[in-house]
Amino acid sequence: MVAALVALVLGLAGCSDSPEYQPPAGALPAGTAQVSIGGQDVGTSDAVACTTIETVTTISTGEEAAGTTSAVDSAIEPTALFVKIRNLGGFTGNYWQDVDGEAEVDTAAGTFTITGRANGFATDKPSFRTAEDFEIKVAC
Repeated sequence: MVAALVALVLGLAGCSDSPEYQPPAGALPAGTAQVSIGGQDVGTSDAVACTTIETVTTISTGEEAAGTTSAVDSAIEPTALFVKIRNLGGFTGNYWQDVDGEAEVDTAAGTFTITGRANGFATDKPSFRTAEDFEIKVAC
């Protein structure tokens, strides 16, 4: 009887709640994105979709009306092929590899970090072209 009681108590102790998962420093929880435009944080989203075909990963964050779509080629070293920013932080614009703007990719700690400069327009002045710095952090 005593042995059964000890086994029950030990079994219940083993079922206690585990601590919540914390990603490594600099990383995001899977399925999360953080975006900044012009140095201003425009928010965190859990609307993340990542699709990989061969060496190219296409990453979508947010929604169609306000979000980002990017493609990263990891064939040799991670390279941003394009970044499309839709109505975030008052900015809509694009980066295209070898066409305009500039971008770099870091893939440390299981998180894509794409930083660069995109050309486009401010939503409050759509007749005038402008460029904005961006940072997109995504954990697929």
